[in-house]
Amino acid sequence: MYPREHVPVLREAVLKLLRPAAGETVIDATLGLGGHALSFLEHIGKTGSYVGIDADSENIAIARERLTGWKNVTLHHANFRDLPTLNLSCADIILADLGLSSPHIDDPERGFSFRFDAALDLRFDRTQGIAAAEKIAHASIDELADILRSYGEVPSPGRLARAILESPPATTAALRAVIESVYAWRAKRFMAQVFQALRVWTNDELGALNMLLRSAPRLLKTGGRFAVISYHSLEDRAVKSAFRSLTTAEKDPVTGKIALAAPFTLLTRKPIRPSADEQARNPRSRSALLRAIVRTEAP
Repeated sequence: MYPREHVPVLREAVLKLLRPAAGETVIDATLGLGGHALSFLEHIGKTGSYVGIDADSENIAIARERLTGWKNVTLHHANFRDLPTLNLSCADIILADLGLSSPHIDDPERGFSFRFDAALDLRFDRTQGIAAAEKIAHASIDELADILRSYGEVPSPGRLARAILESPPATTAALRAVIESVYAWRAKRFMAQVFQALRVWTNDELGALNMLLRSAPRLLKTGGRFAVISYHSLEDRAVKSAFRSLTTAEKDPVTGKIALAAPFTLLTRKPIRPSADEQARNPRSRSALLRAIVRTEAP
């Protein structure tokens, strides 16, 4: 099992921004290892209610062990895109921390890291879906090039796609070798971007995020807070755009006056980033961006 002292990214900032209080209901759309869960439970107490959702059954097993003793916890093995189908009650707080869980990066068998040799899987939920290696093997050069360009902002994506499909890699080491053959001494600079692009594609992460951004606000009570921690520009742009839409009033096309007030208000005009101290303690937090809104009108 994973160390119990695991500390989630931006823990103090999340608590300060979302202000969990005794008796409130929290939906954690990305349970992970249960780090944010413990922080929330300490504030909502035994009269509150905590719902954790994660696509990774292995994460749920670790989190369940960490949350032993709390009777007001409900855990769901599901992707947060499935939020509308879980029949959840409205919540005071909804949080989504989009970052990879530590086991995804540190467990060689998961295939998320180019530091280890393993099957090229990249799925959050290994009980369903198609592994990255198989998806690559059935992709066209144009499709794969578009994925590398759109999801990883990889240079010369067509050239890399062509090289990958000449002999579709089944392992992370084989993929790394192809990247090195294409980019030579620059390969290390683009390695993470390539793996990110394939991971986002394999898990349809942006599709799932867009579904979450549509469904989560509908589950908030009046005064309810919704926060998202993103880790790359593709995610942050989607969050920023969705939050801008939800917090912008409708104006009369003729007079320009407000015809319908926005049902939400921004809690973060600019994203909150980890402090220098947190980044030093946890280098994986460096790219984290926290944005949040609050419902100001009845749903």
